[in-house]
Amino acid sequence: MELYCYQAECGDAIRIRYIGTDKRAHNIFLDSGYERTFRNILQYEINSLIQTEEFIDLWIVSHIHDDHIGGVIKYIKTINDGEFKDITQKWLYNPPRQYTKRVTDGDSVSLAKSIRQGDVLYDYLLRNNKLPESDITSSSERMDLFGLKITILSPTSQAIEELRDKYLDGRTLEINEDEPISKVKSALNFDYNLPLQSFNLFDFEEDDSLENRSSISAIFEHEDGTILWLADSHPSVIYQSLTDMGYSISHPLICDFVILSHHASKGNNSNDLYNIVRCNNYVVSSDGENKHFLPTKQALSRIIRNSNRDFKSTYNFYFTYNTTNLKKIFLADSKAIFDKWNFKTIYSDKKYIHVQL
Repeated sequence: MELYCYQAECGDAIRIRYIGTDKRAHNIFLDSGYERTFRNILQYEINSLIQTEEFIDLWIVSHIHDDHIGGVIKYIKTINDGEFKDITQKWLYNPPRQYTKRVTDGDSVSLAKSIRQGDVLYDYLLRNNKLPESDITSSSERMDLFGLKITILSPTSQAIEELRDKYLDGRTLEINEDEPISKVKSALNFDYNLPLQSFNLFDFEEDDSLENRSSISAIFEHEDGTILWLADSHPSVIYQSLTDMGYSISHPLICDFVILSHHASKGNNSNDLYNIVRCNNYVVSSDGENKHFLPTKQALSRIIRNSNRDFKSTYNFYFTYNTTNLKKIFLADSKAIFDKWNFKTIYSDKKYIHVQL
């Protein structure tokens, strides 16, 4: 089982590759970064799959923000233009509104006002009979894809209903968190000047973005290892799903990799969540050079200093980039903190992090 976390600026673009019970190679794509992520990286990865006669067995698109769905939209455009053939066998995606017909039909264009990314993906999947038969929620049945078990942790059915209520009147989809009608709890500046010890682990205000709360997130379990992918999900939702599954402080979810929620945002990674997750490896999918000042040191502190972790085990933080800003995260602390809290930082000089589980 292999994990690829591609450079997508402050976005998610991930691939899981594994050998299935049928002894064949299988590929799961998780989100796709921006449209430029496809041109810069994903088109070459997909072309490599085509050359080796592999497929994308499943592509999960977590939600409609452009740092997660943009690359998929470019993928669809290349298919429509004849540059690529669609090698994706199955999609998991929750359309952001209720549609009565194809978005590109004349009557419904006025309903949508402008066809945005979430509408484009819906229309493509509808035309090609690839829409999921039902919403993908925390109530969905566990999937088994050639030996890879997939458990959906979020969103709730209520979050999907609220999202569709929001866009019921044809309101333009919010595809970018910089849009003024979005009220994401983002940092006002980088918090790297503050010592690791200074953060109050229990001072937490959850992200209030409905689009983020509608994110699909999941556990991927294979005989080689377990990956927890959080997309931009809300930690309270993940915590509830895990406790409903029987996980607790005394019986935590044990996994090999966690891909942090919302690029290590302080409003999407809570102390309560990491009380019931045990993992030595964490992926931060951000370049450290973005308007939301992500990743936040505060989010990382909740993992590093969590009182329920095993301090005898080294925690590794994998960053998808090697930038000056990312290298500044722990400059306010002495080098002794790495030994004191037993953690390491690994920065990627390539276009992706690649690990073999």
